[in-house]
Amino acid sequence: MASACESIPAGEVIWLRLTSSVSSYNAKVGDLVTAVVTQDVMCGDETVVPIGSAMLGTVQSVRKVGLGVRHETAALKIGFHEMALTPDSSVPITASIAAVDNAREQISNGVVHGIRSTNTLQGTITSRLKYLPSLNPYPDLALLLFKATFPIFPEPEIYFPVGTEVQVKLDVALLHPPGAVVEDGTHRIDAMNPAELRALVASMPERSTTTNGTAADVVNLAFIGSREQFESAFSRAGWQTADPVNRHTIMLNMYAFLKNTSYAQAPMRPFLLDGQVPDMNRQKSLNTYAQRDHMRVWAWQGTASTGPVLIGTATHDRSAGFSFKQHQFVHHIDPDIDDERNKVIRDLRAAGCVQAVYLVGRSGVSSVSVNGSGDALKTDGSIAVVQLQDCHAVVPELESDTAPAPYKPGNAVFRYLRRDVLTVRSDIWRANIIYGSFDVLRMGFNAWKHHGTLAVAAKSVSKPAAPVAASTERQSLATASVTATAP
Repeated sequence: MASACESIPAGEVIWLRLTSSVSSYNAKVGDLVTAVVTQDVMCGDETVVPIGSAMLGTVQSVRKVGLGVRHETAALKIGFHEMALTPDSSVPITASIAAVDNAREQISNGVVHGIRSTNTLQGTITSRLKYLPSLNPYPDLALLLFKATFPIFPEPEIYFPVGTEVQVKLDVALLHPPGAVVEDGTHRIDAMNPAELRALVASMPERSTTTNGTAADVVNLAFIGSREQFESAFSRAGWQTADPVNRHTIMLNMYAFLKNTSYAQAPMRPFLLDGQVPDMNRQKSLNTYAQRDHMRVWAWQGTASTGPVLIGTATHDRSAGFSFKQHQFVHHIDPDIDDERNKVIRDLRAAGCVQAVYLVGRSGVSSVSVNGSGDALKTDGSIAVVQLQDCHAVVPELESDTAPAPYKPGNAVFRYLRRDVLTVRSDIWRANIIYGSFDVLRMGFNAWKHHGTLAVAAKSVSKPAAPVAASTERQSLATASVTATAP
C-alpha cells in the first residue's frame, strides 16, 4: 500500500491550528495566515505530513461589518498555498477551509460567513415575534428604549485567535511529499501487553448515567499516567475545567446562551459512573455557547503495571437550548462520539503529551443508542487507552494555559453606534407580521425535524445495529495506533 501511494487525493481533510490570529475587522487581501498540522497525514502506511508541519496561507477576500450601514454580516476567505515539512523543504498545495471547530460561523465553498448580531433569542422575540399581530414595526417605544439601553448583542465581526482549530480540504491532489516518515510513541507495539489491556478495558463500565438512572454517555477513553500528567496535558492542549452549578454560573450560562458567545468554564450536568460523580471535568470551546468539546473523568482501579487509571466519556456539543421538560439549558451532542474520542487524542498529541495510544475493542456495546437527553449515539464500541508522558513542546507557539481575551474591535462609542444601526436595520426588514410568520414556521420545522431524528434513533436502539462505517479520521487514527481488539 505504501509503495502504491503516489498522492493524497483532492477532498482529503487536514486538521490545522492557527499560529496567527485573523479578523474580518482589520484583515486585508494578501495578508499572511500561518498554521500547523495537528494530525498526521497518511499516504498508505506512511506518515508523510507529520504533526507540527507548518502551513502558509493568505486572505483571499474579506468583508467587514463596520458600522453596519452596508453589510449586516462579515465574510472571510483564506486559502492555503504552501506546506513546510522542514525548515528547508516545502511543497505547494491548494486547500481551503472546510470547518472551524466550535465556531458559530458557517462555512460555504471555503468562505467563512459571520453571524448576524440581531439573530439572537432576544432579537427574535423583541423584534419579530412580538409584532405578529401588527403590521407596524414600531408600536412600542418602551421596548425600543429597553433594547437601546440594555442590549444583548454578539460581536458580528469574525475573529479567530491563535490556537483556533481549522479543518482544511485539499482542492487539488497533493503529490507524495518527499519528507521523511516520522515515528512517534503512538506506533510502539511492545509498550504494553495486549491481553492486559483487554482485561483492563473489560473491567470498565460501558455507560455513565444521569442522576435518575437513565443511560447517558459511553465510556470511550482511558488515561494511563499520573493525575499531574493528565492535568498538565489538558492544560497545554487548551482544555478548561468546569465551574460548579450555582446561581451565579446559571446566570452566566443564560447570558452566554442569549448572546451566542462562549462560556469557557460552563458547568456540566452531574452524570454518575457506578454511582459516583466525576472526579474531574474538562471542556474546550471557541466563540459560541452552543458548541464545545467536553469530557467527564473518573478515577478507576488499574493493574499492577499501569497503576491508577482515569476513564472518561467524551462528546461534542453541537447545539443548545432550554429544555422545558428538564427545566434547564441542555446541549445536544454530535452522534458520532468516535470523532470526539479522536479529537481528544489529536489535541494531546499536538501538545506533546502522548507516549502511546491503544484502540481496544469491546464486545456487546451497542453501536447505536441514545443518551439521557434523547440524542442519538453512534460508536464502534472501542476504548482508546492513552498512555501519557511528561509534555514536551511540539509547537511552542501553541502552548497556552488560558483562554484568549475577549475580542472587541473599535471603541465603545463605535460599537454602540454599530449596534443601533444594525438593530434599526433589522427591525425595518424583519419586525413585521410577514417575517414573524416565517420565523414561527422555521422554528416549528426545526423542532419537528429534531423530534423526528430522536424518534428514528430511539427506534434503532431496539433493533440489532449494523457496524458503523469508519470515517477517514477514524481510519487515520487506527493506522497510527496499536489495535488490541477482543477475540
